Amino acid sequence: MDCWMLLVSLGSRMTKLSRLSIYAVIYLCLCLLANVVLVMVFVMSQRWGDSTPAAAPRGDAQGSSRGQDWDPNSGRLLTCKEIYTIRNLTVIGSGWTKTVYRGLYGNSWLALKTVHSSGHDMASCQEETSICYHRCASKIIKETALLRELRHPNVLKVLGECLPSEDYSPGPPAVGVVAVITELGHPVDMIEILQMDFESRLKIAYDVVSILQHLAHSPLGSLLMKDFRRQQFVIVGDTLKLSDVDDIVLGDPKCISDKDCILEAKSGKHVKSYLPCDAGTCKGYNSLSNAIQAGQHFMRLLIPYGSPKALENTSSDIVNRLLSGNLYSEEVYAEIHRLVRNYSSGSYLKKAEKDIIKEYVTYPGETISDGDFSCQKIASWGCIQSVSSPAEGAWLCSQIPNCVAFILIDQWSWTGRQIAVFKASYKSIKQNKEHTLYIRRGQG
Repeated sequence: MDCWMLLVSLGSRMTKLSRLSIYAVIYLCLCLLANVVLVMVFVMSQRWGDSTPAAAPRGDAQGSSRGQDWDPNSGRLLTCKEIYTIRNLTVIGSGWTKTVYRGLYGNSWLALKTVHSSGHDMASCQEETSICYHRCASKIIKETALLRELRHPNVLKVLGECLPSEDYSPGPPAVGVVAVITELGHPVDMIEILQMDFESRLKIAYDVVSILQHLAHSPLGSLLMKDFRRQQFVIVGDTLKLSDVDDIVLGDPKCISDKDCILEAKSGKHVKSYLPCDAGTCKGYNSLSNAIQAGQHFMRLLIPYGSPKALENTSSDIVNRLLSGNLYSEEVYAEIHRLVRNYSSGSYLKKAEKDIIKEYVTYPGETISDGDFSCQKIASWGCIQSVSSPAEGAWLCSQIPNCVAFILIDQWSWTGRQIAVFKASYKSIKQNKEHTLYIRRGQG
């Protein structure tokens, strides 16, 4: 404004100043105006830059507060904007293509998969960086779509994804970062699993056959896991879930004759199975192959050990038939379900074993606070086991030298068996309406 007032003043004194002086003043005013505009543009660009997702991975209070209300079971998927506010990111795994992070969004721990920018696939690519990144990101996008198609309690749940429209550019601030958010699980540790009690390992076996059944009859048809290893799975809570679907093949192999349908596999021993060529496909090929591999990598370590003695032969027979290529996925699914029912019901108990309950006196609504002793590694503070009935509790107590009583408490295992606590004494009897006390006759 001062420039224009100066110009007006100059107009009244045109006769005193030369035309060159007027041009000089106009030039100076224009320069001043340009500088003001540049400063305003810079300030606005800084404000915009601070609000972009690229600056958000540091985590801010506003982003974390928004996540407090988010529930992983709500069905609402996280987007690019929300993904950038995940905090406490820590690498928990990486491969040729992907890097997996553990992070916290609101009150929920999640897994975030993105392209491994320094991995083998990126390092060996000779194209431009954005092209190489897009090629690797396409694998993550494909895997995400497949996980969604295979939605199942034993398949890792997708909780969000970021598919930006911008091309990837390395270095801060990076844009165009492709990521997928899933449930957070931990790797399958077979040493840890072998230390579980039989019922906990039976739960893993139950999950394995549920996955086999789903692969055999998925929404996409019959699926083959070419790389059926424990590394392709994680445990979320106490549930085994399929997490890596990169090597899944859709549909049974194509064929012209039965000669094209010979399945060869190594499961401790060489297995050769002859399958029929039916309507141009090897019928049951994927189902049988998956079952053999599941037997080798899981089932032979899960069910033959620690079961009630009456179920040992059944468990061993299932594993032997699996490893010999004599059980399809649907068949082993039925066998494990039958094993679970037998274990849950206690139908394996003999009449003499059931009759031992007659040697115990029942005290409903009473419990014992002392007399704990250790009878297995997983329960160092007490002897605890699930039972199918009070009769099985009495029989188990009779097999333990220290046991003189047991209590059925108000807790049940995943199979529906009730939890029993075995005791070496019964001096401190107390009231507990949720418990039932059984004391062996002739004690004290």
